[in-house]
Amino acid sequence: MKKSNNKTMLMVSFLGLMMAASTSLVAGNLSSEEKLGKKLYFDTNLSEPNGQSCASCHTPSAGFAEPDSNLAVSEGVISGLFGGRNAPTASYAMFVPKFGFNESEGLWTGGLFWDGRATGEKLNDPLAHQALGPFLNPVEMANPSKLTVVRDAKHSRYSDLYQNVCGNTNLSDEKDVDDAYNCIAEAIGNFERTSRFAQFTSKYDRYLQKCVSFTNKSDKALDNCAQGVGIEAKFASYFTYTREEWKGLQLFMGPNNNDGKMQWGEGANCASCHSATWTNDSEYVNNISKPYWAPKGKVPPLFTDHTYDNLGIPANTDPVMVNNGIDLGLGALKDGENGKFRVVGLRNIGATAPYAHNGIFINLKDIVHFYNSRDVDSSIAQPEVSENMNRDELGNLGLSDRQERQLVKFLNTLTD
Repeated sequence: MKKSNNKTMLMVSFLGLMMAASTSLVAGNLSSEEKLGKKLYFDTNLSEPNGQSCASCHTPSAGFAEPDSNLAVSEGVISGLFGGRNAPTASYAMFVPKFGFNESEGLWTGGLFWDGRATGEKLNDPLAHQALGPFLNPVEMANPSKLTVVRDAKHSRYSDLYQNVCGNTNLSDEKDVDDAYNCIAEAIGNFERTSRFAQFTSKYDRYLQKCVSFTNKSDKALDNCAQGVGIEAKFASYFTYTREEWKGLQLFMGPNNNDGKMQWGEGANCASCHSATWTNDSEYVNNISKPYWAPKGKVPPLFTDHTYDNLGIPANTDPVMVNNGIDLGLGALKDGENGKFRVVGLRNIGATAPYAHNGIFINLKDIVHFYNSRDVDSSIAQPEVSENMNRDELGNLGLSDRQERQLVKFLNTLTD
């Protein structure tokens, strides 16, 4: 009888988890602004010519990134024209703060696009600021003006919803058009702040939820769970992780002095930039989505510190990029920052190949090997920009081939 009761309780708990997870994604819970944003996000009639939407390069099934993993950079609406950088994921982008300088760290942080130019200064939101760009980019959606975007939205199949949110735009009034264009960007930003873009349903989250249930939920206990530290973490891993995945998590979190020799207690040093700590929801100015199981006021790890770094990525010799100039990244916007690009969050990383700002790495094993062996593997090409290159935290980690594969197995557990 006791075994039967336990089995029943487990089934009830499982069904409760599934119901809670599905409820958080119900489209009927969207506000008018979010509903409009959803329509706009998937509308292929907002490009010139028709055929390209936000979702074309940020597809749900591909972790809200480019769906064709064979493309280093996405093709725009005009055949044969390609963007200059790999399309970053839109998932979990709601947690990226506004662009700014961290005085204590001496580093630039936040902002969207690879170089942070969607600072959030416009429209008070990096997501909305970012949405202003692709519509008018000549190699993306190729609209000649804001007017064409606003006109197409106003006369769309969802015109009533558009008018309800953005008003009855006078297409002959330049200010009216500007306001409407901003409204469109804000609506898309609002949609990208819904739980569809931050589901927290990965295998890692199942492990984390289990570990948290064993603790007193103090800040230290939460971070220990996130980083696989302590008896509660080890016990929780038995319910979720394979041995190789768990070893990958330990490697991810472990420090490394980058001398090419793996000592006891060392790992791959990933968490030094892709930080695995909980944050307070009070840190976020705009709306965010959190999992129902997170302790009150807390957000699970996002696996980024939102800074910028030059990893020494080689130039991509793909034919569609070979004639591009040297990409200075943040350095094109800020003096002294040449070669630095945004440290991306790793959630959904297993679904968003290829990797790096120029899409040079076609799979996770390749980019993990690069981190591990950049400075000692002669087959790896020289960096496109050597200035400011991070030489302390990667390049000669000393990981074995098996350890690289273990890291990849863990990284794949971060996918919803």
